[in-house]
Amino acid sequence: MELPVAGQPETTPNVADLVDTFITARNISQQQYQDLSTLVLADGTIDEQERRQINRLFDAIQMGMVKITD
Repeated sequence: MELPVAGQPETTPNVADLVDTFITARNISQQQYQDLSTLVLADGTIDEQERRQINRLFDAIQMGMVKITD
């Protein structure tokens, strides 16, 4: 996952779709985790939907369903 580059059309991925992808793949790289954090915090606030999705991912990591890889 890469964030949009300034001057290019906005194709920001949907947080829920990304979380679904990570849960389905059962892993998330440290770079993907960092990119997701940047995406969520890009506007300076976390809305309720983003909070729910992040909690889903954290729960999956905590329960061992998703591994963080290098």
